[in-house]
Amino acid sequence: MTLYPRLAIMVVIMELKRDLIKYIRDRAKSRYKKDNACFICGSSDNLDYHHFNSLTELLNAWLAVNKFTPSTADEIMSIRDTFIKEHTRELFEDAVTLCHVHHLKLHSIYGKNPDLSTGSKQARWVQIQRDKCAVT
Repeated sequence: MTLYPRLAIMVVIMELKRDLIKYIRDRAKSRYKKDNACFICGSSDNLDYHHFNSLTELLNAWLAVNKFTPSTADEIMSIRDTFIKEHTRELFEDAVTLCHVHHLKLHSIYGKNPDLSTGSKQARWVQIQRDKCAVT
């Protein structure tokens, strides 16, 4: 199991009824600072909240570092407040509201679960797109 930590996490996820990250997101959602317009184009239609650091990747890394492999909903819920506290910046500050079109475009460039090393690149891309749209 130590040779394939992601595989171990994926096996555990299959045993749970939901993805692990959904248990975290359920707890954190009420604190999200979702704006009422896309940061890039200003549209107020079909808005998404984008984390520059993939929550799935953050959680997987945290579980590996802490050598914890939850196998039940109760186990993941028992650690979610600690995870949220340790990742407050990534969850609530390193995020942006985007319209669905721009959110899809960002993920078409960086992938569904972008590597954690791309967070600052994603933020830079969002700012460049905003500058192109000249939203104030």
